[in-house]
Amino acid sequence: MTKLSSLQSGTLGELLAVAKLNSLGYAAYMSPEGAPGHDIMVVVSGHAKSIEVKTRQFLKRPSEITRWPVNMDAKGGADFFIFIELDIRSMSPKFYLLTNLQARETFKDYVGGGNCAPPHVRRVAAANDFSALIGD
Repeated sequence: MTKLSSLQSGTLGELLAVAKLNSLGYAAYMSPEGAPGHDIMVVVSGHAKSIEVKTRQFLKRPSEITRWPVNMDAKGGADFFIFIELDIRSMSPKFYLLTNLQARETFKDYVGGGNCAPPHVRRVAAANDFSALIGD
C-alpha cells in the first residue's frame, strides 16, 4: 500500500470534510478552484463561513504525521481550519476543527512557510468534534 499524491489526498480531504459537514446538517460546499484563502464554505446560523482544509495521511499510525503545512499569509483569513488525519489503509479520516485563533496558536512560522503541529492541534481540539461551529 502506498500513499496518495498530495493533490489526491488534499482533494479527498476536502470532499470528506464537505460530506462530514453535510452529514451533520450543515450546508457545506466546495469553493471554486483557486478561491483565495479557503477550500470550503459552510453555512452556520445563516452566515457563510470559510474553512481551510489540510490533509495528511499515514500508513500505520497517526504519529507518522509530523506537520500540517499552512501558509498563514495566504490562508490565515479563513474562519476555521480542518486538519485531517487520513488512515490510508481504511480511508478513515479523523477531523480536527479549529477556529482561526486556535489554528494560529498551533502555528509555527518559518522563513518561506509554516506548520501547525499535530500534537498541539490534537490538544486543542478533540477528533471529530465540530462544536466550534456552534460557538461562532
